[in-house]
Amino acid sequence: MTLEQRTAERRERFLEAGLNIFGNEGFHAATVRKICKEAGLTDRYFYESYSSMEALLIEVYERCLKSIMTQVQSTLIAVNKDEAPNQLLTELLDHFFTEMEDPRVAKVCMFEAEGVSDHMHNLYNDYIRRFVTILLSASQGYTNKWPLSEEESEVLGNAIVGGIIQATRNWALNDYHLSKKSMINGIIVLFLGTQLFMNKD
Repeated sequence: MTLEQRTAERRERFLEAGLNIFGNEGFHAATVRKICKEAGLTDRYFYESYSSMEALLIEVYERCLKSIMTQVQSTLIAVNKDEAPNQLLTELLDHFFTEMEDPRVAKVCMFEAEGVSDHMHNLYNDYIRRFVTILLSASQGYTNKWPLSEEESEVLGNAIVGGIIQATRNWALNDYHLSKKSMINGIIVLFLGTQLFMNKD
């Protein structure tokens, strides 16, 4: 292996260790020593790749969310616009909740970004804005005439995404007591109710 390949391989081990530690014990319980033990590497290599524990958390967090975003965007690109909206929503939500069924991913994405730093808080809000933009863009394709102003659309998008986040948090906190199908179907009702309102005229 080249030097670059060895460095990349160590970084990958730290990312997996970070997901395991942050996703099981939480960011505030994590230490460099724990991360290094989990990765089977020394702290010298940790600081070769990361300036701080927060830097590792950010990369783990972004990797999880980028994976979800990529799947969502791929589904939207491939979608047949003649499909009923509930078919599209089922696909999108299935991708999302499949990722969140991993309790480590759910903990990192739904809980660990809060209270770390202003930078982490801003990153969290940036991803919410991205999901809101994707949601509104997809929704507008299924309405006869979009009746909301830009500000009203932002409120609607934040309300729906916030509802999905809260439902996901409750799901994870209660050890996935509901079926994934129930999660998907419950949220689809929310979307379809919104669509009926949009097309009422």
